[in-house]
Amino acid sequence: MAGALTRDNAIFALTPAADQTGKEGYAVKIVAGEAAISTAHNGNFGVILDGETTSGKSTIASMAGASGTVKVKLSGTVALGGFLMVHTDGTWKAHTGSNNLSAVAMEAGTATELIEAALCVDTHD
Repeated sequence: MAGALTRDNAIFALTPAADQTGKEGYAVKIVAGEAAISTAHNGNFGVILDGETTSGKSTIASMAGASGTVKVKLSGTVALGGFLMVHTDGTWKAHTGSNNLSAVAMEAGTATELIEAALCVDTHD
């Protein structure tokens, strides 16, 4: 029986599609089996906890099962308790509209800061 062991927390070691050194807090998608920095605000898989070069494995927290909170990299100002979505460069911004909610800010912050956030499943059309 394959997969007899399961995880208590949805944290994965994935090969990065490009160098992810210093990209902690960025959102990623899965492209051809690799973790690629997200360039859109929907269809995201998770957040980089520890970015590596393409010869290593980045540590990724999945939006669909990581427990607790993670640090996310901001592209603009967000408020404590504010809803977040992924910006076009993989960073995070204040949520706009009715879809694409991916996280909740557990602290306030401004552009380029890493703040604590709680992930939720990416909601999109």
